[in-house]
Amino acid sequence: MTTETKMEASENLEKNGDKGRFPTIVIFIILTEFCERLSYSGMRAFLTLYLRSKLGYSDDGATETYHVFSTFVYVFPIVGGIVADNYLGKYRTILYMMFVYAAGNLLVAVTAIPQLALPGRLCTLIGLFMITIGTGGIKPCVTAFGGDQFKLPAQETQLAAYFSVLYFIVCAGSLLAKTVSPILRSEVHCFGDKDCYSLAFGAPGLVILMSVVIFVSAKSRYIIKQPEGNVVLDFMRCISLGIKNIITGRGKREKNTHWLNTTENHFDKLFIRDIKKTLSVLALFSVLPVFWSLLDQMGSRWTLQATKMDGRLGSITIKPDQLQVLCPIIILIVIPLTQKYIYPYLEKRNILKNPLQKLSLGMLLAALSFIVAGVVEIYISNTYPQLPRSGFSQMRIFNGNNCSISIHGSSLNITTVIPPLMKYSNKDIRITKSENIVFDISGSCIDRRKESLFLEENKAMSFFFDGEEINNFTDNVDKSRSGLPVVRFLKTRRTWTNFTLIKGSLVEAHIDSTVSSQIEVYAGKYDLLAGGKVVATGLEMLGGGVYTLLVDDDGGDYRSNLIVTTDANSITMALLLPQFLIMSIAEVLFAVTGNEFAFKEAPDSMKAVMTASWLLTEAAGNIIIIAITRLMSGYRQDTQFFLYTCLMLVSLVVFHYLSKGYQYGHSTEEQPKKERRSNSEILYMQVRQAEDCLDH
Repeated sequence: MTTETKMEASENLEKNGDKGRFPTIVIFIILTEFCERLSYSGMRAFLTLYLRSKLGYSDDGATETYHVFSTFVYVFPIVGGIVADNYLGKYRTILYMMFVYAAGNLLVAVTAIPQLALPGRLCTLIGLFMITIGTGGIKPCVTAFGGDQFKLPAQETQLAAYFSVLYFIVCAGSLLAKTVSPILRSEVHCFGDKDCYSLAFGAPGLVILMSVVIFVSAKSRYIIKQPEGNVVLDFMRCISLGIKNIITGRGKREKNTHWLNTTENHFDKLFIRDIKKTLSVLALFSVLPVFWSLLDQMGSRWTLQATKMDGRLGSITIKPDQLQVLCPIIILIVIPLTQKYIYPYLEKRNILKNPLQKLSLGMLLAALSFIVAGVVEIYISNTYPQLPRSGFSQMRIFNGNNCSISIHGSSLNITTVIPPLMKYSNKDIRITKSENIVFDISGSCIDRRKESLFLEENKAMSFFFDGEEINNFTDNVDKSRSGLPVVRFLKTRRTWTNFTLIKGSLVEAHIDSTVSSQIEVYAGKYDLLAGGKVVATGLEMLGGGVYTLLVDDDGGDYRSNLIVTTDANSITMALLLPQFLIMSIAEVLFAVTGNEFAFKEAPDSMKAVMTASWLLTEAAGNIIIIAITRLMSGYRQDTQFFLYTCLMLVSLVVFHYLSKGYQYGHSTEEQPKKERRSNSEILYMQVRQAEDCLDH
């Protein structure tokens, strides 16, 4: 069916009195947006944890990769809008990009299967890049394509209803994803792991593939408008020509006139006037990226901060990546409160009376939230383990004997007695590269002798004394990247029975070697079985802790001792709630206000340009994070938080200076002014605001 035929059919419906009917075809479009939001929001929630715990990135590396991904997410919608408006049209752009999006999701999901042994980092980065391309084509087109299905002005009321439904769907999809995806990631076990990232990535990809079928099945009923050109390209051409004319001296320019006037031979005067107004708004936008550099760290640095804290809140346990769901919940509560009650109340008292003041307050609150985050980081850093460092070695001696042993090292001035199934540790032994340290060892159940223990610089060296034998190994004393407890099993040579560690009815591990590797287990209390007989109960291992379990069989008398090598996370995640609350309020003041400010202040011909510029400020914010992460590598996290605070405050001062004397509105001398915005325009802005807020 051609566009003309569809338009004629729509006109006939209006003539026949069916103009009040809601076009059910938009349900397919709403479902497409729901799937995209479900996939994107859910995947972002745990992406940083996946990069760190599964792909082996450092905290800085995971943060940098996450924000490179976010940068492309905000750039590609501009490209997608240009492609749709100039070449493919909205329908084909959405369709093609849905396939790219789903393929990217599935590639990352398949890569997360450890048995396939795919090049994890390379395949994941390729998959993430495909996702950015996909969302770049879907995000700018879906809402507008749904609007194309309505006949205006006859269906203005139905169009407003469509935006209301879409607003709800955007919110529901994001909230559902941020709640459920951490559960799919951590509660489901697959491929021998204690989590299932492949399911968490793959499920949204399958949902999008199903939505492709639904979306395509309704093609014959869509109103498909042909590409009509994109003003963003004309805007860029006009700016480029003006700059070129100034540099080369071409074009007529009278004294004290604007440099864009030199382009009047190529562009309409009204268009040039609109560009001038747009540039005045973009001058204010120049300092806004710093705000996004703070806001976007909720999904990276703040999530990593949460992995080092205790998620137990009463009878429930909060996962680090679930904290992000607080932000959209707070936003959805605060938006109606501010619009209906708080803003009107303050405006009557001449407070927060214009958008620029709201933007300034949002920036100030963002700085405050990072001060809070920095203070919390200083507090929880006291619980971080002491890691091996240059010039020193750590030594731990575990006594697997059934008697106490004495250790004396004259060169290090160490003299100690270690009881049975206990340990001795020294974390500050000065070592240059590597050294053999001689110790005198004695005990009632072992022969007195001298032993040479090999220590290496910048490593945690451990020794298991088991009768006349000594087993040595290197320990990892840092908290696990996943936040789960880590345990190593040490079984004496006198113990022939194999042990089993169970949690309820779940078998966690079999202990059959003298010195096992370190393994991750779920937090909780465990029982120890020897040949089906319970020999120890209540062995509690908590998130973030590093443990060593010693087991011994002294003539049928089974003994065990769970030794804490690194303390578990002990500071509650509840301490993060204030910074999330403050940042969420800041986001309402800044993101919602800024989005609407850009829409209202942009001339009608420049609204697409303003949207593109707004997205670019977000992309620039992520670039700032990448740059600072590289420049501040090796610095304490609280130092970095306070640096962002200073940047935000400096940006606030500059923004206040630039906003002085700003003239609201734009000239309407040569075109009639719209007396009021339609209800559908208002609701369209609400959808855009919801997408903007829930993306972070």
